[in-house]
Amino acid sequence: MRIDDERDLHEQLEAAFEAVTPQPAPIDGAVRRGRAIRVRRRVAVAAGAAAVVAIGVFAVPSLLHRSAAPGPVAPVSPYTVTVEAPGPHSAPGLIASGTIDGQNWQFTAAKPGGGPGPGEQLFTTSGPAFGGDDGSQFGFVLAVDSADPVSFSGLICGPVQVQYGAVRSDVTYVTVRLDNGTVLTLHPVAVYGVRAVAFAVPVGARVTEATAYSRHGEIAAAIPFNDSSGMADFGVWLKPGQHGLARASGRIGSGTFNGSAWSVTAYLGPWGICFQASGLGVASAACVSSLSGLDSGHWQLTNGGLVVAAWWAPASTAWVIVNQPFGTTTKVWPVTVGGQKLFAFQVQTGPNQLSWKDYDSSGKVVGSHSG
Repeated sequence: MRIDDERDLHEQLEAAFEAVTPQPAPIDGAVRRGRAIRVRRRVAVAAGAAAVVAIGVFAVPSLLHRSAAPGPVAPVSPYTVTVEAPGPHSAPGLIASGTIDGQNWQFTAAKPGGGPGPGEQLFTTSGPAFGGDDGSQFGFVLAVDSADPVSFSGLICGPVQVQYGAVRSDVTYVTVRLDNGTVLTLHPVAVYGVRAVAFAVPVGARVTEATAYSRHGEIAAAIPFNDSSGMADFGVWLKPGQHGLARASGRIGSGTFNGSAWSVTAYLGPWGICFQASGLGVASAACVSSLSGLDSGHWQLTNGGLVVAAWWAPASTAWVIVNQPFGTTTKVWPVTVGGQKLFAFQVQTGPNQLSWKDYDSSGKVVGSHSG
């Protein structure tokens, strides 16, 4: 499968608060059969701030970047990149190495289990390509998700973004196409019992497509969402002949906290649904890889004392009543973006469990969430 008709989607991303409402795309086009909900995991942390993207009640580690990934980034000037798999006598845990503009880089995983929290693994970025900002940081543990051929996560180190992930047993190799025309070929390597791949490109370089292949041919392809911080966020993997959601974007929530404005914008497209926050002092986005079982979780961003959540509501929803952990309630009006009902709100932290109910125009409950 080639997805040439989609590759222009990164040429001009919609303005952050622009709402586009094309004909609603059928949800089934982006839904994988029987899939549990997951948010594609990626956090870019500004200096001195801790940001967390989480799903439901599951804890997700922050990535301890030693340099900031501030705000929107300018287009990258011409660049060259290479990648290669480790040789037979490479250091333990080495996933991949290569060059960026002739400067070397290496990406290595430590043995799982040494992180400060569950689901964390220590990774080391080394080499002059990282601009002297290389070092070790905790990221998401390498783990196979049977629903996707590759479970990509990403991190930023200096001027470079690294995309890494575990691959399924049926994946023989993965190709990654970049906006400068380069096609990288990733060969899985065994790392502490998991087959993994990785590649590194400049922050702001657009990843236009990743395709996973088995011995028998193409398995699936993914068009990532390239967010304003210069990172690629992988969501839906499309099988040959399968089409994703129509492209649309719109602001789904906003407010103020300690005198500063915040907002959340939803971007729909072949990547699925991606939420991106602005005005929070951090650059962060996360992509939902399936619309099935969406009432089982939520996207959440924490920065200092501010907690913002965003999610999906049934099509018949007219308003949402949020039961805040502090014991109060908040009424939220979903916004229709690309045929999907989406909303975002500020979470009042407290001892109780966050929950909400979706109501139609007659006041009937049409959905609920807790956790």
